Amino acid sequence: MSTILELQGVTKAYDQYTVVDNFNLQVTMGELRCLLGPNGAGKTTTMDLITGRQKMTSGKVIFNGRNISGMTEHRIVQQGIGRKFQIPAVFKDLTVRDNLQVAFTRTTNPFMNMVEFGRGGGRARLQEVVELVGLEKRLDELGGNLSHGETQWLEIGMVLTQNPKLLLMDEPTAGMTEQETQKTSEIFNRLKGEHTLIVVEHDMTFVREIADIITLMHLGKTLAEGPMDEVENNPKVREVYLGTEGISDAA
Repeated sequence: MSTILELQGVTKAYDQYTVVDNFNLQVTMGELRCLLGPNGAGKTTTMDLITGRQKMTSGKVIFNGRNISGMTEHRIVQQGIGRKFQIPAVFKDLTVRDNLQVAFTRTTNPFMNMVEFGRGGGRARLQEVVELVGLEKRLDELGGNLSHGETQWLEIGMVLTQNPKLLLMDEPTAGMTEQETQKTSEIFNRLKGEHTLIVVEHDMTFVREIADIITLMHLGKTLAEGPMDEVENNPKVREVYLGTEGISDAA
């Protein structure tokens, strides 16, 4: 499989404090990569650097063969990168259908977006997305009336309307019930292959359900990388986290 995302020596420093330290990462097309580590390891900052939300101190981000380092957030989205943040950002006074329509942006003209969404391609994409996230029966419900899990699925759907090549997901199961978490793992397993995903997550049961490869960060660097079992049994991981439970202590 070809590489879709590569981080080369990416560093983010604030004066004397380095959050991400010469970090390298290669993700192949269709892969689901989980990015793990304790608070302060540099996970969310890495996501910010990929999407242009923060500017790198040094290094390069190569996406789909193109250097996107220094691009604005808007241009990076146009390259085919979508992101879901930890705290859902849906319009509570709009219906599920309207939220998805707002997210289906192709131009900066809202009227043209609505017209395009109303055409066959937009309607087909809506149907595909709502079936994937399980909100077919909630299309006319206001965003503010959804459960926490449904709100998370709606925001995932809003990202998916643009059909990004790469999806970045920041703690997608935070606050979910066990049943909601299980459904989310099913959604993610359906997404991978067609999409490439990088997921920052603390729920190790969820990670075991979805991850192809995990990258464990420590102090802004890669401590270990590979399949879950391989990383859990890595002597460096056990030494750093001093736990008999493997990396369950690291997230």
